[in-house]
Amino acid sequence: MNRLSALSLLLFFVFTLKAQNTDRILDDQVRSVKLSVMGAPLSMPIVDIRAPGGVLNLEFDHLGDELRDYAYTILHCNRDWSFSELDQLEYIDGFTEDRITNIEPSFNTITQYTHYTLRLPNQNVRWSKSGNYLLRITDKEDDRVVLERRFMVVEPQWRIEANLTRTVMVEKSNTHHEIDFKVVTKNARISNAQNDVSAMVLQNGRWDNAIGPLKPYIERADGISFDYQDVVIFPAGKEFRFFDIRTFDFRGDRVKTISDRGDFIEVTLRTDETRFARPVDFRPDANGRFVIENNNANQTLLQCDYAKVLFSIAQNMPIDEADVYIFGELTDWQLKPEFRMEYSHEARAYYCETVLKQGYYNYQYVVLDHRTGAPDPDGLEGNWYETGNLYTLLVWYHPFGSRYDRLMGAVTLNSAQP
Repeated sequence: MNRLSALSLLLFFVFTLKAQNTDRILDDQVRSVKLSVMGAPLSMPIVDIRAPGGVLNLEFDHLGDELRDYAYTILHCNRDWSFSELDQLEYIDGFTEDRITNIEPSFNTITQYTHYTLRLPNQNVRWSKSGNYLLRITDKEDDRVVLERRFMVVEPQWRIEANLTRTVMVEKSNTHHEIDFKVVTKNARISNAQNDVSAMVLQNGRWDNAIGPLKPYIERADGISFDYQDVVIFPAGKEFRFFDIRTFDFRGDRVKTISDRGDFIEVTLRTDETRFARPVDFRPDANGRFVIENNNANQTLLQCDYAKVLFSIAQNMPIDEADVYIFGELTDWQLKPEFRMEYSHEARAYYCETVLKQGYYNYQYVVLDHRTGAPDPDGLEGNWYETGNLYTLLVWYHPFGSRYDRLMGAVTLNSAQP
């Protein structure tokens, strides 16, 4: 395939997701939201429709001592996260709405909060179809939506064979990752794969820079190929920065000071440096995610406290026509106003203070260019091919006459592993 054809296919098949349904928090008092597979807090929320052990676990806090009455429902979505045509009774086996009943108050913490836990599926709510789902949490006092999280249910009937390859574009060979893959449909009869089959590729579980939906490049006897050139390609980035606040009794990694102010805890992180021109750090990371944990002896997770955490990164002069943001799962992989950094001429650094719960966190800095309205691909971090990232490949099937997108396969590739 020539370069012009590849670019045309990229423009035709690949788009930035701007669907109506996304991960969002609509109540400032709701914090520390985690949706993952039960027992695997660093996992993406993807479960096998056939596996009885595939349970999703949602946890979050509501700050303060007021008890809230939260209800939840699940909504079926298409591959682009728009709502599907299915009625709730067609994909839910059980109640279409139920209340969260696993509620516990914090114990012996400076910041009081109530902790909510929900596991899906459960005896009241179960799904019967594969595909994309939106989990919606509503405050029953005023029927106000306070939280939404996306998850996926896969019926793994198709096998995905993927590999990381060096891009043929010389200028990107040391800074980008390209993924080629093939879908083995196991003798399933597909009348029109170009219309019925589509795929998407995610880097580290992010939807903001997901590539897709991709149509098959070519159909072969051994499967459906998605072997494009310079299309399924991501800036590799660098290993994520990290800090450890699993205890406030002593300083963890990357923590400069911890101060008890009486009515709150204040944590100052060590000042970061730009990594644009620095070689890659081969230290293993959590690929941008965080885990709520407590390293204090004989304390439970209900004794995890909150702190005001001060981030800073050295910069001799402010970056022209750009903003700097803290970014990662702790920001829902979004450039949120509360994580936008301010520049201090006196300190010659960008800084931002935010409230976080005890745990282990990954993060990075993103530079938003005012002129393009897009993140700078190099920014303060830079890119290097040896960086370890997780790439998740999703394949949907929507045959003629069907009313929803079936998720037929999902696999995750680790670029750090041979």
